[in-house]
Amino acid sequence: MARWVVHSSIEFEASHALLSYLGKPEEPHAHQWRVAIRVGTDQLNPEGYAVDFHAVHELLSAVRDDLDGTDLNAHPEIGTPTPSAEHLAEVIAHRLDPEVRDLGARLLSVSVWEGPENRVDLALGG
Repeated sequence: MARWVVHSSIEFEASHALLSYLGKPEEPHAHQWRVAIRVGTDQLNPEGYAVDFHAVHELLSAVRDDLDGTDLNAHPEIGTPTPSAEHLAEVIAHRLDPEVRDLGARLLSVSVWEGPENRVDLALGG
């Protein structure tokens, strides 16, 4: 497990409708989504910090810019098989993992809030 863990989060608004919820499709509805990531490294760089906060936040901000104000059902990766918070976490992890590695760190987790109360965490092996 990483010794140093850097956190970053973003918020955006988007609509979705699960394709099957309790056996039937949901009506489209919007949420204020929040996504938080944890990025880890085992050592500090020569300048004395783990990984650049700003660089990590820029990666996550690009995700927000792509999703804010959209219909997640229409997104080519998130919409299929269903635009759940769990699937959103997986898609974001797949996108960010190589970019975080380029920063010299590992993506440890992606958390997605669907509204203020409900959260799912995707823990990654690093």
